[in-house]
Amino acid sequence: MSKRNLALVLSVILVVMLAMWLWLSIRSSSRVQRTPIMTQSSIAQPTSPQANITPETTTDRQLPGGPPEPSDPRWKKRETKRRIDPQYEWKMPINFFGRVVDENEQPVPGARIELSWTDFSPAGSSQTQAVTDAQGSFSLVNKTGRHLEVRVSKDGYYTPKRQQISFDYAGFWEANYHEPNPNNPVIFRLRKMNQGEALRSGEFRPTIPADGTPVRFDLLNGGKVSSDGQLELAAVTNTDKYPPRIFNWQASILVPGGGLVEYNDEFPFEAPEDGYQPSVEFDMPTNALNWKPLVEKSYFIEFGSPPRYGRIQIQLNGASQKASISYWVNPTGSRNLEASSTEHASSR
Repeated sequence: MSKRNLALVLSVILVVMLAMWLWLSIRSSSRVQRTPIMTQSSIAQPTSPQANITPETTTDRQLPGGPPEPSDPRWKKRETKRRIDPQYEWKMPINFFGRVVDENEQPVPGARIELSWTDFSPAGSSQTQAVTDAQGSFSLVNKTGRHLEVRVSKDGYYTPKRQQISFDYAGFWEANYHEPNPNNPVIFRLRKMNQGEALRSGEFRPTIPADGTPVRFDLLNGGKVSSDGQLELAAVTNTDKYPPRIFNWQASILVPGGGLVEYNDEFPFEAPEDGYQPSVEFDMPTNALNWKPLVEKSYFIEFGSPPRYGRIQIQLNGASQKASISYWVNPTGSRNLEASSTEHASSR
């Protein structure tokens, strides 16, 4: 091919490529112009449900008493505060709002409130007292420190042990971390004392034969061993002076002619009418999944004819022949097991 023809061919190719480039540019420009512009009006009125979804930026929050959650931004804030003031946690604002009610959720006015909080005072803590108003409410405001304890009481009422009295204001990771809210006060409960009765009560720690021989105890006569006793215990326990870490043992509790009902109430003041079973047994072979060296249980008991009622708290130790029994029995036949505040008969 001559140089002239080669030049002609290259020119044609160049023209074709230029034409294609122009065509593609025009097509792309046309697409851009056809794209609608998103005005404020069009954003406010989405054409589909998906258009109204706003992406959320969620951060896992450290739960009080829960496993560490490093993504909670409060951890970084805490480190920053500690660098500025290593003692900042003992200078937190303390505000507290509480309400006292009885077992029927009714307000308890006139309840005594004792409040104590750790701070930088010379004694290391400060205290004050308050009294609940007609609605059972009380508050503590504008104090500084870290840890607050609240104790509630009133004459004529029992104070439950199973309620929170400790509150932390700095450790958001602590199980007792508290964020005050006047619209959601912390509830404290008291139980009103009712008419009690003269109960036979006491405590004894007998030795139980290790070979399974049953022994009866008279709860109306100080827990003395008696063939007419209302409570029978039997056990097959370890006899080694230095028992192995895990060993086989068994025990049983029997109420002859009566029965037992287990309870977990803090104020077990009324025995149930029915539901009693004659005995309970504990079998602790070395391969038991729930193996324990001792058991601690609480039971209502019914015995005799006509029936009488009581309750016991019992501990049986498989590593020795020792047991521990506390008891409260109403000798009148009433199911009321609340002791009189002025008359408490003890057969200890």
